[in-house]
Amino acid sequence: MSTLTGKIIISTRPLTEDDTIKNHLTAKGVCVLDFPMIRTTGVELAAEQKSILQSINEYEWIVFTSKNGVIHFYKQLNALNIDEKVIAGKKIAVIGKSTGEEVLKHNGSTHLISSGKTSEDLLTEIQKEIKPTDKVLLALGELAEDKLEKGLSPICIVHRINVYKTIELEYTANDLINRIRDDNYQMILFTSPSGFRNFNKIMLANNITSEVRAACIGKTTEMELLKNNCHPLVVSPKSDAESFANEIERFLQQQ
Repeated sequence: MSTLTGKIIISTRPLTEDDTIKNHLTAKGVCVLDFPMIRTTGVELAAEQKSILQSINEYEWIVFTSKNGVIHFYKQLNALNIDEKVIAGKKIAVIGKSTGEEVLKHNGSTHLISSGKTSEDLLTEIQKEIKPTDKVLLALGELAEDKLEKGLSPICIVHRINVYKTIELEYTANDLINRIRDDNYQMILFTSPSGFRNFNKIMLANNITSEVRAACIGKTTEMELLKNNCHPLVVSPKSDAESFANEIERFLQQQ
């Protein structure tokens, strides 16, 4: 029997058809309760942004920093009746294994999967390969930082389009809020800064000020928690579901 059997873990991740983190934890015997903080949706592109996509053949590089960026980028192509095959031969750079796997679903191939987990890491690696004449397209979310475009602008031609936006979900009192108030759980999972920000707002609105037992993926999410005086018990340096589940299991085994 797994050491996680019967443990209650609350996931603040967006609801997806294939939540690999939830699947891995459930396979270990965990009861995972969904408490999504955000959802993503495509944005209405302006004429200038549509023109960029319609001229996608002119770009040598396409950069994605998240799985959602890939998903909504291809949705935008389809909405403009642009054949996905135009991406063949482009150099695609991504952050994270899961982002690369999403590219593969569209018959694309990744030229560069950053060995790091942040935009700064990807910038350091991609700068070594880009030529001054290269055109680079960043397909990002509205909340993504501007570090990539600022870092690349002096050395090549770079354009950014925001292909999706993040929407915070609202909650009044419910069973999960009561469970957190009653301290009736083992851990709460966070996988994005925006997810934690909305969670923190909901807790404050419900007068819950005690520090939660948190687990998170990546440095950026960890920094958001620390900024709000929440000290995560588990921080997974890797972004894949199996590594995260294993980190959580190792921690709970020691308790």
